[in-house]
Amino acid sequence: MVKKKIFFLINSLEWWGAERVITNLSENLSDYDVSIVTLKNINFFELPNWVKHIHLSNIKNNLLMFLALPYFVFKFKKLLKQFDGWVSFLEISNFVNILSNPNPIISFRTSIDFFGGFIWFFYKLFIKFLYPKASKIIVNCEENKYDLAKYLKINPTNIEVIYNPINPEKIEELKVDPLEKCICAKSENDKVFITVSRLIKSKNHHKIIRAFKYIYDNIDQDFSYIIVGNGPEWDNLADLVAKLWLSQNIYFVWAQKNVFKYLNCSNYFVFASEVEWFPNVLIEAMYLWLRIITANFKTWAQEIVFGSYDSNQKVEKITYWPNWVLVDLDEFENNFVEIYKELSKLKQSKLGFSKFLVNDVLDAWKKVF
Repeated sequence: MVKKKIFFLINSLEWWGAERVITNLSENLSDYDVSIVTLKNINFFELPNWVKHIHLSNIKNNLLMFLALPYFVFKFKKLLKQFDGWVSFLEISNFVNILSNPNPIISFRTSIDFFGGFIWFFYKLFIKFLYPKASKIIVNCEENKYDLAKYLKINPTNIEVIYNPINPEKIEELKVDPLEKCICAKSENDKVFITVSRLIKSKNHHKIIRAFKYIYDNIDQDFSYIIVGNGPEWDNLADLVAKLWLSQNIYFVWAQKNVFKYLNCSNYFVFASEVEWFPNVLIEAMYLWLRIITANFKTWAQEIVFGSYDSNQKVEKITYWPNWVLVDLDEFENNFVEIYKELSKLKQSKLGFSKFLVNDVLDAWKKVF
């Protein structure tokens, strides 16, 4: 039997969330002839042998990628004829898909609020003009669905929600990989905190670090905090840790293909982000029973904490829930200190986790194709 030929179009395969979603999906679509098409020639991930990687250029810079839209449209039109199904992820790839394709299926992965300020003006303009032309729009949470529908002035029923997939078998396999000796030493107590994310300003790692400084000076010195990721804030954050004399408690780990071994040695996941696409690592942390302390970011934080999205949901500055603690970002440092004083109140029940299981998510994507 001839396999159906499908592909995912995305900007690149860098160490970010949407890229991990595509690799997770591709690994479980062996009954299809799967290709991943990228605009840039970057691949952080190890792909199974049945997944092909096709890159359309050697461009590295995002601005150049935007300016090269006509070139990508030309290349993509020629490629479309070879495949039976496709979907694009992330904005520039979505623009290319819509401009090239009479029946484009696109996936919008973040809050429309992410595109604020002058720097994102043209992105929002393209989204406003092009996205209503898509034959199908797929988002990763209910809040995203309603916010995008409002912005585009379209009916929310025209947007489909498919959650990001989690593969328990893969996590179980990778979580037992050996840790570096320096991490082992830091994970010997029962107060090991971790953040896995890009090191950029909007993630507010500095707020967490400053909260730990107060805790160290006034409450407790018997804790460890592991930061896994890379990005432009690495040097600034490392300097801050050194300046605050916290180098014995806080440890940086460069971006990893296997984050699960670090999650598995931790007790608490801390997240202080302002706006998110869909932080897969929070679901992965939930699977591994970490108690989660997160800022009330857009989008998706309230939806996973409360089990469903309700724009009228009232949230306190510190909201305890069976899975997570939801924290007001404006006072994150003070709130985190208060939570630390009563860590026994934090629970993890994995409530609502089943909707992220890879088989259910795969079924939804197969219907798309």
